[in-house]
Amino acid sequence: MSETTVVESGVSAPNAEKTNANPFAVGIGNLLTGSNPEKAIGDSIDRLVEYRKNWESNELSSANDVLYGILQHCYALNNTMQGSDSIAKSLKKGLANYIKTHEYKFSDSSPLITKIVKCVFGVDRRRVNAYSTAMKAAMTERVSVLDLPKYFREKGGVEEVRRSTTSKGKSIAQKVELGRTVLDGEILAKVQSDSLNASFSNEQLEEGVVLLATREDDGSFAIRRVIQSGTAVKSALAACSSVGAEKEKAQKLADEAKAIEDERLAAQAKLKAA
Repeated sequence: MSETTVVESGVSAPNAEKTNANPFAVGIGNLLTGSNPEKAIGDSIDRLVEYRKNWESNELSSANDVLYGILQHCYALNNTMQGSDSIAKSLKKGLANYIKTHEYKFSDSSPLITKIVKCVFGVDRRRVNAYSTAMKAAMTERVSVLDLPKYFREKGGVEEVRRSTTSKGKSIAQKVELGRTVLDGEILAKVQSDSLNASFSNEQLEEGVVLLATREDDGSFAIRRVIQSGTAVKSALAACSSVGAEKEKAQKLADEAKAIEDERLAAQAKLKAA
């Protein structure tokens, strides 16, 4: 096989002139600085599709590193579209246009990373699920874009990350219970208005409400709707389960430390009594 390098477009090309430019950095730089972000997101995904097809045709058997590179690009696209600034909004609109053009179907709850993975890797449900699950695990562990390939290698590969994530999964009820800890946690802000109170129904007494808000360009948060649906509240609490899990873990470590200290003190008391 002829020598292969990665060119700035993000597509593997035989006998291409080698360059020190990082294709990930160049690709994301083009997204952020291009004059038409809505078009740029589609172009970027098309380049990744071409890159993926080349990998599948020529290097699949021995090129996990290439796979990790493609996933790294997907991970970066996801991060670039986070937030509510004008660029992120344009990129997300461009992704929606790309999805519509290619007639991909998603549910309203589909995560952004799942949409990106499906656009790049096609409609194989098991494959899309495996890759998106692995990357959601990386997000939970706050893995940086540049460290993603290293993360997969150290964890034994994408499939191993997916398997360990799904095997440790908690039920919705368990997540809701863990998430309830945020209801007694730090108050981030207080808002009060007649329109908010008018939207609140005393007949629907859930343990909380969901305030649906958007982040505006000036950094403020605009509350658009008061949601008192029990399902929505439980989903929001479940999304906060990691907070409760961390507190649960910290309490367990504290209890173990106390038990060890109690044993040490008891042993000292026996020695003194002897």
